[in-house]
Amino acid sequence: MSATEDSFPDFCAAYMKEAHQCLDLISRHDLDAIIASLWKAYEQRSRVWIAGNGGSATTAVHMACCLSQGTMVEGKPPFRAEALVSNISFLTAVANDHGYDHVFAYQLRNCLSAGDIFIAISCSGNSPNVVAGAEYAKRAGGHTIGLLGFGGGKLLQICHQSLYIENYNYGHVESAHVFISHLISQYLKQRITG
Repeated sequence: MSATEDSFPDFCAAYMKEAHQCLDLISRHDLDAIIASLWKAYEQRSRVWIAGNGGSATTAVHMACCLSQGTMVEGKPPFRAEALVSNISFLTAVANDHGYDHVFAYQLRNCLSAGDIFIAISCSGNSPNVVAGAEYAKRAGGHTIGLLGFGGGKLLQICHQSLYIENYNYGHVESAHVFISHLISQYLKQRITG
């Protein structure tokens, strides 16, 4: 057995321990406040727009699916959620013509109405395009929610509400954000069911 193979059990144990610690960092108070905002949006038939880069882009798509499809209940209105990263034609057109920093703010100019929610997902909290999206959403009368990690970054200061995982490992923070997406959507489905 090689030295690399010998070290895997220790690496695995340490990784899993830190992952559990990340879940323990989820603020129940902040989570409750975010769920209250999402429930209000559902009741008012407002839309939820979600954005992120890299792994957080896939979390945005995943969360939009959880909120829209994952909360469907026969005979009840659907939850209206969409990931801005899904419109690849619009995203690449804006990136090409105006720069990548504007890809979410320009999309929100087309679709966000006052009272809608913008969920900004960023491990660092400093992604320029996500920050610009949050800034635009606030100016346009939207409600901004951050799913953040690391030190929280600019988005921790900009967003109306944030759920912040104070950890500097991308994998752990992104995994926690997906966990949060599942937790929120499954609770909302239970509430929609009545």
